[in-house]
Amino acid sequence: MFAIICKADGYPVSRHVSDDAADLVVTWTSRDKAQSFLTAKGLEADYEVVPLTEDALGKMAQALGYPVESIAFDAYPG
Repeated sequence: MFAIICKADGYPVSRHVSDDAADLVVTWTSRDKAQSFLTAKGLEADYEVVPLTEDALGKMAQALGYPVESIAFDAYPG
């Protein structure tokens, strides 16, 4: 699994579902699919694809401002 984060602040691409719940971090099943999304949107300069490792999740949680345990995921369709 892979996510896309902002190079400047580590904030992941996410989807807001409710004011009462944490945003869902959008995931891709492969690096190539995530990279294709960036390319299609013209965002390669500002964003990067990262694998969902413990280290990456910790950095995303810090950027989001809540604990790793509260991160929920939403698979990108396709």
